[in-house]
Amino acid sequence: MSKKSETPKETSKEVLIQVLEGRREFYLALAGFYFKPLTQEQIDTMAQTDYTDFASGEPLLEDGFNDITRYLRKRNTGTRQMLAVDFTSSFGGAQAYEGRTAVPYASVFLSEEGLLSQQPRADVFKVFARNLLRVTDTSIPDDHLSFMLEFLAVMSDRAAEALRAEAVEESAGDMLEEARTRLKESHDFIENHILPWFKEFSDLANKLIETRFYRGVLKITAGYLLMDLQTIDDMLEELS
Repeated sequence: MSKKSETPKETSKEVLIQVLEGRREFYLALAGFYFKPLTQEQIDTMAQTDYTDFASGEPLLEDGFNDITRYLRKRNTGTRQMLAVDFTSSFGGAQAYEGRTAVPYASVFLSEEGLLSQQPRADVFKVFARNLLRVTDTSIPDDHLSFMLEFLAVMSDRAAEALRAEAVEESAGDMLEEARTRLKESHDFIENHILPWFKEFSDLANKLIETRFYRGVLKITAGYLLMDLQTIDDMLEELS
């Protein structure tokens, strides 16, 4: 039996779904870097991964993956502990630079007081609530970078689900609009809730970080966020 040929529209949609699925996985991976120290299994897996195809010509991504690859190439029995100490010293707030800690909360960098749970946290909470999401660990404020990156993963997943449903639902137009809405939400979230403070956070963190690995993580995050804004614009144009 011959395989049914796909129309250009169907092929394009499948490509978009693949891109959205890739975005979801990438954002989940980024979120994990900022939430807790890496396990030995994660370190070993990353050391065996070829990141050549991830760079996509974006200089920050290329530099970041180069940093991670070169650092893990020299890993030894003390690598996990060294990375855990680096994480705790910087993202965990155990050390400070000129009285400031590099904890990854929007409120710390966007509020005049530089304290946790200020207006930026309330703003992020509203976005999560509008999308029927909530942080289950109430001991950690909503504007933690890991939660914000995970939110982008959820939005990507929902956009992909909408495109899959668009092919079978009677309300195909509604599902297409749902995909566009999730992409627009993602674009606005990156521009309004992450980029306004990420550079300052990254600059401060780099003054505390000792390993090339986490310097690479910061570069990868910055590069991917900037690249993703263009990716979203391209997908919105395709879906229009």
